[in-house]
Amino acid sequence: MKKMLFASMLMLLIVLAACSNDGDEQVSVTADVNELGSLVITGDTVTEQGGCVLASRFSPGDKIIFRNNVLDGLTNEQVKDAKVQVHLSTGETLDMQYGKHGDDNFWVVAYPVTKDTPTGTLNYTVTAEYEEQKGEFKPFNVAPSLLTIVSEEVSAAPKEDKEEPTSEGEDLAAVETNQKVDIIGKNFEFHGPNGEQTFYVKAGEEVTLSLKSDEGLHGITVEGLDVKLDKDGTTKFTPEKAGEFNMVCNVFCGAGHGDMTAKLVVVQ
Repeated sequence: MKKMLFASMLMLLIVLAACSNDGDEQVSVTADVNELGSLVITGDTVTEQGGCVLASRFSPGDKIIFRNNVLDGLTNEQVKDAKVQVHLSTGETLDMQYGKHGDDNFWVVAYPVTKDTPTGTLNYTVTAEYEEQKGEFKPFNVAPSLLTIVSEEVSAAPKEDKEEPTSEGEDLAAVETNQKVDIIGKNFEFHGPNGEQTFYVKAGEEVTLSLKSDEGLHGITVEGLDVKLDKDGTTKFTPEKAGEFNMVCNVFCGAGHGDMTAKLVVVQ
C-alpha cells in the first residue's frame, strides 16, 4: 500500500512539474508512466562545445550528448543495470552507458553531428528495460524541447538586435559601484531594475547577487568566480581581483537561452 501511494505521489509531482510556470514546458521532464511499477525516465541534451551546456540546437562539428536518469517506479531508486537506448528518427539506435558525467551519474551516449546529418527537427525517444519493468521518454512536441540540426552557414550567421555589454573605453575609477546586484530574468535576457546589463562592484567587498524570473524559469552563473544560482534567490560572494566576468543563464529556457547574458565588472 505504501509503495502504491508513493508511486501515485511521484506521478502527481511529475505532472505538476511539467505544467508549472503558467504552462511553460521544460526540456527535462519524464515521459508518461502508463502503469504502476514502470521505469521513470528523465533526461536532457547538452552540447559538447564549450562544456556541457544544455542545448537543443546543434550544427556540424558538435556532438549531442544525451543524458538520462532511470528510476525504479516503486522505490524511486536509480537503476544502474538496465538496457537503455536512444531511438532517432533517422532510424539509428544508440546504446547508452551508465557512468559519471560531470558531478552526477547518468545514462549517457554521444551522437556526432556531421555535414551529412539532415537539417531540421531530429526526433527521438529513450527506452529502458530492467527485469520486468519498462519505460519510455519522449520530449514534448514544442520547439524548446525538440532537437534541431542547422547547417554551418546558419550557425555562423551573426545574431541580430543583441549588443554585447562592454566597459571598453570607460574610466573604471570613476564608475559608480553597487555591491547589491539585482538581476531580472525574462525570455530571453538578463537586465537590472533600470534595464542595465553591465554591473559594477568593488573588489574585496561582499557582493549580494539576487535573481528574479519575471518570465520563464532561469538560473545564473558568474563565469570565472564560482558563483551560481540554479533558480530565483540570493547568494553572497566576495570578488578578490578586478576583472570582467560574464553572467549566463544556466537553466535551459528555450531557443534564446544562449542570448541570456550580462556582465559583472569588478573594479579596484
